[in-house]
Amino acid sequence: MTKRAARFACLLVCVGSFAAGANLTIQGVNRAEFWAYRDSWATHAEDKMDLNLKYGDFNGGVGLFMFEPSQPWTAVKKPVRFLDYTVAYSPKQLEILYGKFFQTFGKGLTLRAYSDDDFRHYKSLHGLRGTAHLPLSTDVVLLGARLRELFFQEGTYKLMNATDTTDQVLGADLSSRPFEWGGLGARYVRVNRDSTKDITPRAFTELYGGNVSATAGPVDLYGEICQRLGTKPGIGGRDKGLGYYLSGTAAFTGYSIVGEYMDYDRIGFPSGVYHWNDPPTPIKSGVALNRGEDEKGFGIIATATPVGPLYVEADYGRLYKHRDPNSGVVEWEGKSRYALGDAWNFEAKFNHMVQQNVELHVLSRGTDMPTVHVNYLTGNHTVAFEGEYNFVTEKRDDSPEYPDQKYHESALTLTYGYGDALLFTVGWQHVDQKLDIRYAGQQSWPMFETVWNITERNVLRVRVGGEKGGYTCSGGVCRFESPFTGAKLQLISRF
Repeated sequence: MTKRAARFACLLVCVGSFAAGANLTIQGVNRAEFWAYRDSWATHAEDKMDLNLKYGDFNGGVGLFMFEPSQPWTAVKKPVRFLDYTVAYSPKQLEILYGKFFQTFGKGLTLRAYSDDDFRHYKSLHGLRGTAHLPLSTDVVLLGARLRELFFQEGTYKLMNATDTTDQVLGADLSSRPFEWGGLGARYVRVNRDSTKDITPRAFTELYGGNVSATAGPVDLYGEICQRLGTKPGIGGRDKGLGYYLSGTAAFTGYSIVGEYMDYDRIGFPSGVYHWNDPPTPIKSGVALNRGEDEKGFGIIATATPVGPLYVEADYGRLYKHRDPNSGVVEWEGKSRYALGDAWNFEAKFNHMVQQNVELHVLSRGTDMPTVHVNYLTGNHTVAFEGEYNFVTEKRDDSPEYPDQKYHESALTLTYGYGDALLFTVGWQHVDQKLDIRYAGQQSWPMFETVWNITERNVLRVRVGGEKGGYTCSGGVCRFESPFTGAKLQLISRF
């Protein structure tokens, strides 16, 4: 055998050994939707697929996203299509990744990129990331990437940072917990912007800080700080901001209490419709004022299970601005749940919230909403009822186009489920006044929904009727959704 043949045979043996020692696994999820609007006969189709592949120490991913509204298209409502990929080499203590990824440093004061399918908010990074897993439970992350924030609002997807897609981020994060009782972290983020926005030579923004955490028996404590150093657009000069977040948890048998305090002064960047960072909000319903630009507040949650079948919870949160005492949010909620054997579950709650200068043209909005929920289970049959009644008071600005409002909103749902395969829901939402601004003059939204678990991996959801829409929030990000009347079909497949 010649030397070349021997080397070739050795190569075949090595490749065969490598292939024999690793298995190729493919997993993924696909969500396909079709909406048909009754009033305009318009439609839109949407498909989102995430495919993950693993072979030994190599990982890969393919992401497909398609949003196709019916014509005629407009500058706001038009097709959106993305093809994303991820390639990663990840042995036990190292990962090198290129492509699309999500990343949050600490609690999100310096950097937060994430995916929220329920709220249709996809904030992704695209670039290079390296992760090292070191001794003493220590991780180091280095990255360089660009941001893409895709958001569903008013019936269409919008690229929130469409004018800033050339912005770049460089980031480093250290998180360590060398002791059972505590840990620490440090991070640095630098955002480089296009020269048409920041014309001075040092036109970049830095966000840096750290965190400490400690555990003592049933008590957990956490604190994080963030400093922002930027350049004032156009005129130059340093622009500074400082923010910090504190939280504590105490959990005992049958009881717990969680408290948090935050103070964000000009750490949200950039100012406007999108941010590289999204710090936490203390408001349970997810409302924020400006996501870190000028916010201060606190929240507390207390829970108790005084007896086995009884659970009670109380929440209070407040958020306001440093420089504008007339802007803020206050929310409190009380909830109680009682289980009567294995068949009956009863839940009642009362939510009170006041928002000042949060929505456009709304000086203040107060809501008081009691809710009841009853669930009954017997054999393969489940029956559930939920009802809520909302007392709403709105004080708007002085424009005659936006008069003050005082009205009531109600919602009723009745659900029947058979085993794990079928779920039927009949619902009705109603407003006792005609509100042209908030609900486009509509007052009643009946609906019927069927959920069919075709197999363990395929779920079909069909909804016919109306949805009230309105102002909704999730994790500090809010949007206004127009009322919907028509049909929706959704198929979720996992493979």
